[in-house]
Amino acid sequence: MRRKSVLPLVGLILVLGVQHVISESPLPKGDHGECGFSSDDKDLCALYCYRSMKLGLAYIIELKEKIKILEENHSERENSQLSKAVENLQSKIDQQNIQIANINDFITNSVRQKEMDEKAKSQTEMDNFKRQVEQLKENLENVQRQAAKDKEESLAEQKYLRNKIEQILRDKNTEIDRARNREIENLKEKLASQKSDLDKAIKDLESKNKEFEEYQTKEKNSSNKIGELHSEISSLKKSLEESETQLTDSNHLLERKLNQTAEDLVECQKRIPKTGCKGLSSGIHTIEIAGLDPISALCEGDIEGGGWIVIHKRFDGSVDFNRTWTEYRNGFGDKKGEFFIGLENLHRITNSQTYELYVQVKYHSKPSEFASYNNFTIGNETTKYKLESVGEFKGTAYNSMEYNLNAPFSSFDQDSDQRKDDNCAQWHGGWWHKANSTQNTSIEKSMIVQV
Repeated sequence: MRRKSVLPLVGLILVLGVQHVISESPLPKGDHGECGFSSDDKDLCALYCYRSMKLGLAYIIELKEKIKILEENHSERENSQLSKAVENLQSKIDQQNIQIANINDFITNSVRQKEMDEKAKSQTEMDNFKRQVEQLKENLENVQRQAAKDKEESLAEQKYLRNKIEQILRDKNTEIDRARNREIENLKEKLASQKSDLDKAIKDLESKNKEFEEYQTKEKNSSNKIGELHSEISSLKKSLEESETQLTDSNHLLERKLNQTAEDLVECQKRIPKTGCKGLSSGIHTIEIAGLDPISALCEGDIEGGGWIVIHKRFDGSVDFNRTWTEYRNGFGDKKGEFFIGLENLHRITNSQTYELYVQVKYHSKPSEFASYNNFTIGNETTKYKLESVGEFKGTAYNSMEYNLNAPFSSFDQDSDQRKDDNCAQWHGGWWHKANSTQNTSIEKSMIVQV
């Protein structure tokens, strides 16, 4: 009897142990849900929950079998107590079944959710992969288009370079052919000359051979004659070689003489005097004068055979000739109207070679006059552009230039005349004033020079 009362207690302890195992299994809680797993460990959690549920079900089945045995072997009183315990246990079992059902639903939903997440993730990755493939295709097409374009440009450039090289080769071959043809012609001429000499030598040799044959038939000691002929042939060959050497030396000498002649021609051209306005019509021209850079000058081609350089012109009073020393030195006015060429230019012109001065003076009330001087020269600025030479005079005007010979040039701000109490330039304008000047730059006057 004692043993039978213990069995229900053992059964109850086992049932409660099963409940403890199922309800208080060491499942982690927190941010991982009821089953205690994250999205990356769903399979592991599902396996863990399944093992716990399987163990609980095994215990329940075993307890049901033991309760059935106890119901058969115990009294009604004990059965009543056991029934209550069984009912309590059955209630807890039902609760555990509900929990198990909830766990099954959770596992099913978790697996389904995982499948959906995996499918969405796979779909996203597939979409990304497709976009990458499309981008790669687009990049490949761009690369192919660029490669085709680069290939076309490269082919065009290669074609251009090929044509350029072919043109250069054609030009070079043409030049080489011309040089070769000239060399061949020269060699042909030399060969013809040498052939002529050789033909002459052969004729001489044939003549000598005939003489040798005659000597051979006539004399027994013809060996000496043959030796002489061989010696003569060697001499002729040597003469021919010397002729070729002399011809080569003559060609070198001729080439040197031609080069020297070309250099002499260049030097001769440099020594040809600059003619200024010679051969030019009346008007403004750019002329060359020894010692000067090309300058713009007014040429006069209608007076005394032409070829004159106009250095001073005044006819209507439009330009003021009462100027400073600097203006007279550098020149002023307009070549199309009234002007003065400048003392510095005039000094360089008259010192480059011998120049003739021609002065033309026109009046309103009487006929025009002229004066010419065949050797007109002035000094540099250090001498104040002194009137150094005028040469021989001829003309119808007064010979005032000869009176002012050796006088320096004067302007209103540079008094160089011989008068102590007055400045002639203030009254008569800039000129070569000696003392009592009769020059007046206000009258209509032209001064021209020529070689």
